[in-house]
Amino acid sequence: MTLGDILKMAAERNLSKRSIDGNLKYVEMIKDGMFEIKLYSDKYEEATLQTSVPYTGKEEDENYARMYFLGMLFNSAIFGMKRLRTKKQYKQ
Repeated sequence: MTLGDILKMAAERNLSKRSIDGNLKYVEMIKDGMFEIKLYSDKYEEATLQTSVPYTGKEEDENYARMYFLGMLFNSAIFGMKRLRTKKQYKQ
């Protein structure tokens, strides 16, 4: 099982079901010499993370893009948690 398979499985299980009403879609594709990864919601257009790297046909390129994508996902989750914490403080 590769990292790409794990990411696809997480999107299929829809781990964000509590926070997003739409389904999550995870797509890996090769387009114009670039390896692209995209995670998006059916319902909310702004809930999208996408990255791409030049593709030479090596698995190292794919794994680099996946790790970079996971870093982006982790950073956006931390930003979302900080924003939620700030909103709760102002409501009191």
